[in-house]
Amino acid sequence: MNKAYGVAGAALTGGLTGWLALALWQWADAEDKRSCADSTSVCLTYYPLTGILSWVVLAAVVFAVALPLVGVRPRKAAAAASLALQTCALAVIGPFAPHDAPDTNAPNLIALALGPALVGVCAVPAWRRAGLVAIGVLVVAGLIAVGVDKDMF
Repeated sequence: MNKAYGVAGAALTGGLTGWLALALWQWADAEDKRSCADSTSVCLTYYPLTGILSWVVLAAVVFAVALPLVGVRPRKAAAAASLALQTCALAVIGPFAPHDAPDTNAPNLIALALGPALVGVCAVPAWRRAGLVAIGVLVVAGLIAVGVDKDMF
């Protein structure tokens, strides 16, 4: 199979799991607000934890099954790296959300699909150095973006 198809498949898989993460985040936020609407004291619910754990389990399964199908190997390392990079992307786009949860729009989905796509690039020996440099740039940009305070704008 052509290696470019593996990268495209990894990006599509990342887009799917990214959409799933954002949808679960919005669900958890809405349920949390709904259940705490009548509370006059501190209200702690299990919905945020349920949303996070549901996404981690579902994304890990999807990455472990889909990435080898599109030719991104080794399976365990690729799935773990994809999940880690997507978690970093969620941590970066979260604080910049205009509401309590990020919207499921194209820029957010592209940002979430970028990590698994770069893992797919690193799976090709000839493209590995470029993929690792791009992952490094992505992680450093994420650390800078998280360090920027929202009130500065």
